[in-house]
Amino acid sequence: MDRPRRSTRQPAKEPKVVANEGTSQPTKRKVSEPVDPEKQLKTLLQSSKSELASIEITEILNLNAWGLLSEESQTRLKELLPPTAFIGYQPSISSDHPSLQDQMAVDSTRAAAEPFEAELNPGFFADSHFLSAARTFQAHLSLNWFSDSHIARVAEFNSRIKDGTLAAPWKDEVWERSNPTSESTTIPQEAESSTSFTLPDEANTRVGGAADIKLTMLAKNGIVRVGDVIAYRRSFPTGEVVEKDTLVSFLTSKRNKEIQYAQVLSIQPRTNALSMVTQPGSTKDLPSQLLAQEGEDPGEGSRIMIVTSPTMLETGLLDLDGRTDKARRTNNNSVWKSFTLWRWRTGGVYNPYDSRGGRENHGTLFYLRGSYYHDQG
Repeated sequence: MDRPRRSTRQPAKEPKVVANEGTSQPTKRKVSEPVDPEKQLKTLLQSSKSELASIEITEILNLNAWGLLSEESQTRLKELLPPTAFIGYQPSISSDHPSLQDQMAVDSTRAAAEPFEAELNPGFFADSHFLSAARTFQAHLSLNWFSDSHIARVAEFNSRIKDGTLAAPWKDEVWERSNPTSESTTIPQEAESSTSFTLPDEANTRVGGAADIKLTMLAKNGIVRVGDVIAYRRSFPTGEVVEKDTLVSFLTSKRNKEIQYAQVLSIQPRTNALSMVTQPGSTKDLPSQLLAQEGEDPGEGSRIMIVTSPTMLETGLLDLDGRTDKARRTNNNSVWKSFTLWRWRTGGVYNPYDSRGGRENHGTLFYLRGSYYHDQG
């Protein structure tokens, strides 16, 4: 006898009683805030997010859109259009053009009597010049060039151009701010003296390996010679400016016997020390008899110093000048830049009307030392 098969059908579930949770109310739709017309117009004409920046401009600027405007709006817009946009425009040239020299008076009277029709030319909106200007407006709009911030920057730029405060600083000024010097010792070029070549700007040039070269080495190798005028100039923080000329003297050993501190040749063969002639006190220029090519005895009023370095020469000149005591003499790190060498060019002659006898500026001792160093390298 077969067993009955078990049914796989789920039994019917009894209905459950659900408590009434109340009637659900529909969600209210959020009402959008009213748009400010002025703000909307400003966004449309000034913001880079404006729809005018990406739309095809001919879809809104065309003859059909022009016809939808009121007569008053058309009249106001016509004032912004050039004369070429209207029917009846006649090209004209200036009255001083050569082609109008033979024009009769009746021609101009007749042309002035013709009425000008202020009706817009239908082909104006398809003109290449108009389309180019419209697309340029779109490009400027997308670049945010009509925004208030950009307009303010342009106004500031124009005002600074008028005031002269927009100029970029010179690269020399930027370098000087980054590399300040303790004291300005730049030697200006004298207007009455000519130079044989253009001198470089060495106000802030680095010394480098040339610092090992001494003044005696320059004298030994002919960089500084007998008959050269070495001019000194230094400005002090107190406002005092000391200027004195010295001469590598022509004195011989016989003449030097009569002078207390000069008992050797002008440039000693063994030590290469320099015999320098200058004037006492604050006198700057040398006497004319010393500036000649064959210098004479400097006389009792002149002073002679035997020096082996620019620092030694500077100390002697300041002592003779007497205006700056030793307590106010700060360390001159640019002493080589305080001396300028003046020499006759080849074949030059003595000029009695020049304060240095016709010699020409050959640069500072700093420049000559650097040039000699690089030539040797």
